[in-house]
Amino acid sequence: MLLVASVFLSQIRPVNAIVDPLSTPNNKFGVHIVDENDLDDAAKLVNSSGGEWGYVTIVIREDERDAGRWQKVFDRMRELKLIPVVRLATRGTADGWEVPTEQDAEEWAHFLNKLNWVVKNRYIILFNEPNHAHEWEGTIDPAGYTKIARHFRNTLKQTSEDFFILPAGFDQAAGNTDDSLSVEIYYRMMYESDPDIFTLFDGWTSHSYPNPHFSGSITASGRQSIQGYVWELQYLAAYGLPQNIPVFITETGWAHREGTTENTSYKPAEEVAQLFQIAYTDVWDDPQIVMVSPFLLNYQAEPFDNFSWKKPGSTEFYPQFSKVISLGKQSGLPIQVDVASVQMVHVITSLVTDSQFFVPIRVHNTGQTIWHSADTSLIVYDEAHKPIGTLPIPTLKPFQTAIIKLPITTPSQAGSVLFSVAVQRNNTTVGDPVSFTISVHEPDHSENTIVNFIREIVLKEIVEVVRAAN
Repeated sequence: MLLVASVFLSQIRPVNAIVDPLSTPNNKFGVHIVDENDLDDAAKLVNSSGGEWGYVTIVIREDERDAGRWQKVFDRMRELKLIPVVRLATRGTADGWEVPTEQDAEEWAHFLNKLNWVVKNRYIILFNEPNHAHEWEGTIDPAGYTKIARHFRNTLKQTSEDFFILPAGFDQAAGNTDDSLSVEIYYRMMYESDPDIFTLFDGWTSHSYPNPHFSGSITASGRQSIQGYVWELQYLAAYGLPQNIPVFITETGWAHREGTTENTSYKPAEEVAQLFQIAYTDVWDDPQIVMVSPFLLNYQAEPFDNFSWKKPGSTEFYPQFSKVISLGKQSGLPIQVDVASVQMVHVITSLVTDSQFFVPIRVHNTGQTIWHSADTSLIVYDEAHKPIGTLPIPTLKPFQTAIIKLPITTPSQAGSVLFSVAVQRNNTTVGDPVSFTISVHEPDHSENTIVNFIREIVLKEIVEVVRAAN
């Protein structure tokens, strides 16, 4: 007879740990945005010409920590095959951005851990250019930033080892003034306050701008060039920075003279477009670079209108947009956590002989990947664990569910039926198969009536595949 009993679950239990983003095919094209409404344009740019899974650098301020909002953003990025690199920010004050506190780390970790991330690596940048006073509440405090960076890093790692921690990008062009400090001195003071600080990061963040005046030569090297990251790595070798560390160029690019007002001290947009083409093909082809996200896809007013790739008050873009679209790109294949939950809707422990039943199996996508019907199925095994058939699973996004009708024909003699089921994607099983044993016995007259009645109920419940987001 049909009984409601405990559920059976199958799911992969992933190990929490970051993965090397360069260990799988990687699309290094990225872009910096300030508004999630620009995601579609970002995907058009970085996933063009053969590319998939490009990068988007985006800022989340502490007064924007709305899990519902950002889960929608991440879900959209998942659909568009975009990898988020999230820079943390505090709040603006009259003296600049507030200095984060150690208590803030706990709140950030709690918020960020509530999100279902797009890929396994949860890329986090710890704030922005602290060698500028206005980025650190009016102060220059290398020891203070170092202490906060370590605390945030440890807190996030304790919450989940999947957090991939990146330091702030620094302004390589900053001088020694009342409002800024050169990176050489700032780095040295960080090291003096904590000799291990440069060994703690999973990747290196670089703001490799073509200076001076965001108009430097494409052939320049060293600090203040689009190869500034090379100078940073070499300089910091003495302070313990691993020389093979993955590099994230999260800000770079030439300013163009066109904007809300013309600035003739910058290069014309047509020339900027040519420079980007050369940079991507001849300079940023370094295999140590994970991504390059030029600043900035869309900014319609001062002070960044001369950096914007989108024209002010228009749906059109400056020439670098189409130029970069035309460049050939890698189809990335980032590691994602794939998790399936499989259970019977009603657990069946006994059936009558010589009958056909449809057993409702609930399949729940609880991972990061989107399951597509073309490559996802429910595979059925016999008692010897040999595949005996597959059933289609409809397209399911994370946290969506489908109920699959599994047909079972019982033998003509009493005994038992042993089988197992599992989700299979791209010919790989997601988690361990779930096994079931159902006893089979001869029916008596009264049981025939009950079985037929129950069969009608079960069939009525599973007429249609049900999809429901939690």
